[in-house]
Amino acid sequence: MSLPMARRRISSTFSLSRGFTLVELLVVIGIIALLISILLPSLAKAREQGIRTKCLANLKSLGTAFQMYINDNKTSVPAVNWGDSPTSNGKVVAGWLYRANAGLFPFSTPLTAAQVEDGAFWPYLKVHEVYRCPGHSPDVVLGKTDSQTSYLMNGAMNGYGYTPPGGSYPGVCYKINQFKSDSVCMWEADERSTSGNAFNDGSSYPNESFDPAAPTASGFATRHGKYATLCFVDGHSELVGHDEIFAWAQATGRNQLWCSPPNTTRTDGH
Repeated sequence: MSLPMARRRISSTFSLSRGFTLVELLVVIGIIALLISILLPSLAKAREQGIRTKCLANLKSLGTAFQMYINDNKTSVPAVNWGDSPTSNGKVVAGWLYRANAGLFPFSTPLTAAQVEDGAFWPYLKVHEVYRCPGHSPDVVLGKTDSQTSYLMNGAMNGYGYTPPGGSYPGVCYKINQFKSDSVCMWEADERSTSGNAFNDGSSYPNESFDPAAPTASGFATRHGKYATLCFVDGHSELVGHDEIFAWAQATGRNQLWCSPPNTTRTDGH
């Protein structure tokens, strides 16, 4: 008689361990949902930080290419692709982003990867991903060059198209020692620029990359919130706040953005 009772007790114990009650399942689901709600913002922040870090690394690589080009070209800065930029100091050269004498500008179709490989920076980089911020939407192409790059060169490097007496348009590439170390040579522009002017070639005026009516909505990139990535002539890159960049861009005097070496034949470009 004792054996059947033992079997019943064992059987009863196993039946209780076969599954969870509805209340237990709801508790577990609630805990999982709570953990997800706690972790998602952290994951989103980590992803955004990763995009910022990669974008800064991209501009750092472009800044290194900028420095290497200068070392290989007797301290002259590269052609900025100001429009078609057919010449520099009287010689046909490749601009930083695409070959200057390719007759690309004005563009009839978006810039291609093959055309980027003809640019002056390509021999130093050899990687297309460096030209684009990972947060740059591939589905939005308002200009032509934003099909391949998130970055523009400061037109100040070539005097915003300044042509010296006897030269051909735009015929000047300055020496690096004509700029201060805190001069901005490149920046991350926004694909949502309302004017579409920023990405019509490979360079820009500082105030061309901002919509004055809505500086935080278009122009210098808003992919990183209230910051955009900038590269300086000494090769380093930084995240700089929109308020500070906007103040530089709207200034009437020379500063980090309006840094073209002075000349006597142009009144714009500070």
